[in-house]
Amino acid sequence: MLEVLVPVEAAIHGGHYDEALRHLEAVPADVPLPAGLAWRLGVLLHQRGRFDAADSCYRRADLDLGDRHRASALADQAQVLAGWAATRWAKGDQAQTRQLAGDAVRVAEQSGDDSAMAAAYLAQALAAFGDGDRAGNEHAYARALAAAERAGDFGQQLRIRCNVGSRLVEEGRYRSAVEELAEAVRLGELLGHQMLLALALHNRAEAWLGLGDLRRARSDADEALALWQRAGSPLAAFGLTLTARVHRVRGATHQAVAAYRAALAMGEPDGNAQVLVEACAGLARISYADDPVAAARHAERALSMPSAAGPTVAELAAGWVALCSGDPQAALRYGERVRAEAGRRRDAAGLAEAMELATLASHRAGPGVTSTGAVRRLLANLVEAAAIWAELGNEFALATNALLQARLADDRVAEEIAYERLCQIGVLEGGWHVAGPLAAIGPTPVPEVEVLTLGQFTVRLAGVPVPVGNWQSRKARDLLRMVAGQLGKPVARDALATALWPQTRTEVALRRLSVLISTVRGVLDPDRRHPADRYLATDPASVRINPAHVAVDALRFYEAARAAIAADGASTTKAPPAGGGARADGGTGLLSRLEAVVAMYTGDLHDDGELVGDSVRRPRAVLADLHREVIHRLARRCLQLGRAEAAIGWYLRLTTEDGYDEPAHLGLIGALSAVGRHGEASRRYQEYAARMREIGVEPATSAPPGAGPPRA
Repeated sequence: MLEVLVPVEAAIHGGHYDEALRHLEAVPADVPLPAGLAWRLGVLLHQRGRFDAADSCYRRADLDLGDRHRASALADQAQVLAGWAATRWAKGDQAQTRQLAGDAVRVAEQSGDDSAMAAAYLAQALAAFGDGDRAGNEHAYARALAAAERAGDFGQQLRIRCNVGSRLVEEGRYRSAVEELAEAVRLGELLGHQMLLALALHNRAEAWLGLGDLRRARSDADEALALWQRAGSPLAAFGLTLTARVHRVRGATHQAVAAYRAALAMGEPDGNAQVLVEACAGLARISYADDPVAAARHAERALSMPSAAGPTVAELAAGWVALCSGDPQAALRYGERVRAEAGRRRDAAGLAEAMELATLASHRAGPGVTSTGAVRRLLANLVEAAAIWAELGNEFALATNALLQARLADDRVAEEIAYERLCQIGVLEGGWHVAGPLAAIGPTPVPEVEVLTLGQFTVRLAGVPVPVGNWQSRKARDLLRMVAGQLGKPVARDALATALWPQTRTEVALRRLSVLISTVRGVLDPDRRHPADRYLATDPASVRINPAHVAVDALRFYEAARAAIAADGASTTKAPPAGGGARADGGTGLLSRLEAVVAMYTGDLHDDGELVGDSVRRPRAVLADLHREVIHRLARRCLQLGRAEAAIGWYLRLTTEDGYDEPAHLGLIGALSAVGRHGEASRRYQEYAARMREIGVEPATSAPPGAGPPRA
């Protein structure tokens, strides 16, 4: 070995990697590197994201076997070829990746060295991934992991598990990815391998994002980013792209743009194809609303760059930008291409999104799309995409898909539920301005007139609250409250007159009512642009809200709650699937629907105390009972799906509001028992029994079926 290489070799074998890289800078570029040193330096540089420097080390490797022990020399040669293949893959050079990986496998198998074979099979897996050969990719990783385990090579095992986790994320198998990457994180922490630990955390953050768990996604992503930044690694760009994606999904567009631009600046010097494509595609989606020219430019750049993960990310971005910019034909072409490519790559998430893109593009572009048959066919495509999202467990995508279906079907109640679900998940208003499904259909139109009666009474005209001073009299407000609170039913004029002026003769009260109706119409249509009955419809005997032009929160909740209860009841009466467990079609989807309906109930009807009497008490009781029934069903479904802690929260809410609600008490006791909190379950049973005896009811001796027995 040349004298100039001795310090490099000593530092590498001593585990002083920063020192080794500093010594390497003093070695002239034309000095060849022994294969054993070249691949160790190359792997070190690759894991730090310095792909050009790693490539240079592999090119300088002396692959002449000479008089060295043949098996050892072959193993080093295989490691060089395998590492070089991985670096070319990261650079997007698929042809050379394929060739180098094939050579690495051939040489490694000749050497019989398990560590070399693990590296070679890993390179083969990357080549298969780049070709879209998922079966070949999976097989190669299995061989790589087996070889690494035989060799006791924990570093290789960690690297392979990171990559397998990434593949599972790509395929949308998020929960399996979380499990695989948990082992990778454990290994990374055990070995103290900061760069691969960062990669494992980053990949796990991708899986959390796929599951819609923003908190865990941000936590893992931030930790990975911090590790890369402390090491000064260009791979910090990966962390920035993931942070940007989380912001983009939420609709926090300014934060997303900042992170994408920072990632772009970090990825460009080393030509990191994965980072560059993701950043350009993300910027294209965000830019379209304010700068369509810049959006098109970013999309074109993403499409022009090679990507080891294939064209799906770039083509989806280009397709959504085209659709949102008014070119549905181009969007349809992108959607169809991605659908074919995603299917070939076993990319379930890409396939579902491509189906949504193609469906919306067809709806916008095709002739006769407004016919019942055409809409039904388009809805069938969305339903199929929803089934994929449900299987993946992606709550963001499921809620978005539900909104798309509701819009195409003109189902205002379903759209309201889906919108509420998106808000609960954390999607901001900016999400409607990012090129994607939400921007493609546009936000729900602001109602001409909206009457809010649950909790604080408010009336909005085109989204703007009506000032109290515009009403001229409190009785005008009371009239609208009474009519709006009847859940769409007409109210008899006599009943209104009597309620508003109980001490006045009927004929006088009716004349006053006619004047008051005119006053309310003037408030709702101050410029008199529409026919008199557009918002407040009347006939000689009754008065009613016109639901075609007035949105009433109480009526929306009433319809949504009844529909959710019916759907839950229908799901419960169906035969359970073989082997037990929750039905695939009535599990998390119905749970999300019930949660959204509960969120729609923002308070009791006219809960501000300004209006009293039977005209308020009866509908208030109906809505409150519906609300409790939805919470009961939500708690039971949480328990059925194994989410006992969530069920406990809902049952506690029910028992706090009504201490004599026997089913709620029994449900709470059963849920506490299900999670092993037996002492608390016993105390709750004693409280329940005391409450029941207060009202002369014999306490039950067991909880509902499947909830577990109470312990007295």
